[in-house]
Amino acid sequence: MGNNERGKYLAKNTIIFTLGNLGTKLIQFFLVPLYTNVLSTADYGVVDLVTTIGMVLAPILLLNINDGVMRFALDKGADFNKIMSIGLAAFIFCLITGLVIFPIGNISNQLGNYSSYIYFYTISYAGNLLFFGYLRGTEKLLQFSIGNIINAMLIASFNIFFLVIIKTGIAGYFLSYTLANFICCIYAFIVGNVKEVILNFKLDKELMIKMLKYSVVLIPNTFMWWIINSSDRVMITSFIGNSANGIYAISCKIPTLLSTIVTIFNTAWSYSAIKENDSYDRDEYNNSVYNGLVMLSVVIGAAMMLVMKPFLAVYVSKMYYKAWMFTPYLVVGCVFLSIASFLGAYYTVNKDSKGFLYSSSVAAAINLALNYLLIPKIGIAGAALATAISYIAVFLYRAVDTKKYIFINVFSKKHLVSYILLMLIGCSMFIEGLMSYLLMIIIYIVILIIYKETWWMYVISLKQILENKLKK
Repeated sequence: MGNNERGKYLAKNTIIFTLGNLGTKLIQFFLVPLYTNVLSTADYGVVDLVTTIGMVLAPILLLNINDGVMRFALDKGADFNKIMSIGLAAFIFCLITGLVIFPIGNISNQLGNYSSYIYFYTISYAGNLLFFGYLRGTEKLLQFSIGNIINAMLIASFNIFFLVIIKTGIAGYFLSYTLANFICCIYAFIVGNVKEVILNFKLDKELMIKMLKYSVVLIPNTFMWWIINSSDRVMITSFIGNSANGIYAISCKIPTLLSTIVTIFNTAWSYSAIKENDSYDRDEYNNSVYNGLVMLSVVIGAAMMLVMKPFLAVYVSKMYYKAWMFTPYLVVGCVFLSIASFLGAYYTVNKDSKGFLYSSSVAAAINLALNYLLIPKIGIAGAALATAISYIAVFLYRAVDTKKYIFINVFSKKHLVSYILLMLIGCSMFIEGLMSYLLMIIIYIVILIIYKETWWMYVISLKQILENKLKK
């Protein structure tokens, strides 16, 4: 694939995923003020905890077959019917085994009243993972993105109706998400032409074993990511209470936007990485893309910290404002997670699900230990710091481990200096008054100077594209 063609392919997929993912996240992002004004910190802590449980249970009950469906469908000459037949069988398994949520949930005093919410949210989310994963695997990427937008719009509409108009509280929150997920399952079922798979249903045992070997290894990986991303919320709830978890949940919202932006690119990149795996200039091209990604992650992360305090002052109600204190740790962590996700694409290319598992296991062990040590001593800040360190651990592990597949100049001086400057901006947030903003602005300018060649190259490329379009 030539440079123009590979550039167009990556750009096209990035635009399509941006259309669906960024639009979706922005709608959800602007729903936060609604939640913080309608739900108390304790209520928001409960919905965050239950949602977190549902999101980790779904891929486990589904045997993570959604990832197998997506990856195996991207192979040349893939038999979509056989692949999705295995996916549907796993979904039926998920529906049945998911019923254990009710007896297990009833054992817990905190979750006993929410067993039905957990079950239906989990099942609807699992359906989305499977059917949307099939759209991605068959490269119906536009339909995939449109489905994400529909999902976000439905969630927003249902939230306004259930939370603002008829005021059903926590129940309305979960009903909004569950209904939106089920409707989008139907959409993906139709546009993915899954009806034909059902009419020609066929379980290929040999293929099923291959897919399960790839997917099942990712189940403990999913659990490890639950530990990294969510065990802190369980521990905060246990050690401090639901209100503290509600505040921490808000502090996670802004940094998540950075992850979303970069994840969009990384998702598009995974398709290019598979196609470019045998190209003669693979290493050179991959390093060029990597440099651009690091620049993007650091520049956006630094900009977020620069505006964090004034933004939160108008974005959330006063009782949530102190969430800014925990965002520097999380933004720095998300920068390293974004870069680690890029490196993780090489596990996908080589169907190395064990690479995902080992890297997440190391980070999960670090996260769990630090949460246990730090939360009782320094509270919410301990959870944020533990999360950041575990994300850095994932990055370091993959930086070393993926060298067996490709050489990426991960530890260049330019990148190392930019990481230090990023952390200095985070420290500057804790200085009072104008001096804080002055320091952050100076550091930010230095970061832009460091990456001048990289971002200027993209500006020139964009200018040339626009000029060519105008000439036509």
